[in-house]
Amino acid sequence: MEEPSINELPDDLILKIFSLLPMFKENIATHLLSKRWENPWQVVPDVMFDDESYESLVTFLSSVYGSLLSKDHQVLERLHLKLSRNYLDSDISFCVNIAVNRSVRKLRIHMSGKTLKLPSCLSTCVTLKSLILHAVNINVVPPSFRLLSLKSLHLLSVNSSGDETIASLLQVCPVLEYLVVNQTKDDDVMFKVIKANIQVICGQSEKFIRSLTSIQHLSLCSLTSETPYPSGTIFPCLEHLELCTCSAGWANLLASILNDAPRIRSLKLKSQHSARYNDPMNLWNEPTVNPECLSTHLEILEWRQYEGTEQERNVAAYVLASATCLKMATFST
Repeated sequence: MEEPSINELPDDLILKIFSLLPMFKENIATHLLSKRWENPWQVVPDVMFDDESYESLVTFLSSVYGSLLSKDHQVLERLHLKLSRNYLDSDISFCVNIAVNRSVRKLRIHMSGKTLKLPSCLSTCVTLKSLILHAVNINVVPPSFRLLSLKSLHLLSVNSSGDETIASLLQVCPVLEYLVVNQTKDDDVMFKVIKANIQVICGQSEKFIRSLTSIQHLSLCSLTSETPYPSGTIFPCLEHLELCTCSAGWANLLASILNDAPRIRSLKLKSQHSARYNDPMNLWNEPTVNPECLSTHLEILEWRQYEGTEQERNVAAYVLASATCLKMATFST
């Protein structure tokens, strides 16, 4: 029986296969099996480069340079660079510039803790909507650097030379809508921001959370058992709070934030993760004084993944009884 040829597969399926393959020499050999395209990488929408699977970044660039810069190219949906070796700034900038020339929309750079000089070519990229920086050190944001079209920014284990560096990075993202910060105990990220989605995975977050005094919209998941900011911190601008209920101490964290954020108008409770904890040592401690936000501002309560546990019933009863301005409350399982 004759073996089927890759040429007989539908275009969409072949492109999917190319997108899932790691970027190394076998891929270059694969395109020789098909005469359908001269440059298969020219039409692959998702590209990942892991330098552990290839000899060097220079070798990688020499292999794909022609196809990626072809005039008849398709938009590059996503480029993921996972770099564990030492490279010249110009090497990384050159690779990113290729993606910019292909109208890249999503860019992820993983540097294994090494320093990244922000590629200046990103300032001219009007298509870039999502940027993920992972295990990266950033020492300076050039004065002329801009990310004018960026909507989503992820800072995962990002270190900087000072508080003003990350603040400067946020200032060059004028249309930013979604910010995710994943902080470990060795990270030093501090800045002011209006809207943030934050996951705290250790007990070393006090300095970071304290810097969010200007926050207006906060989505918070704290996997620690302690309140992740210092006593006495006030969030005077916070109006919209989304709190994850997956951790053992979520109820007492809620009580703390209600006391420390006098202007909360909208409260959403939901479990973003599958883990649910019912630790008897972390039961709901009802505030001794009714929080100001409940008596003067809270209008909307939304509770998803509500299971009706004793702790959840106690929290719900307290909020419903204390929120004198409440206009809408919804519960869903």
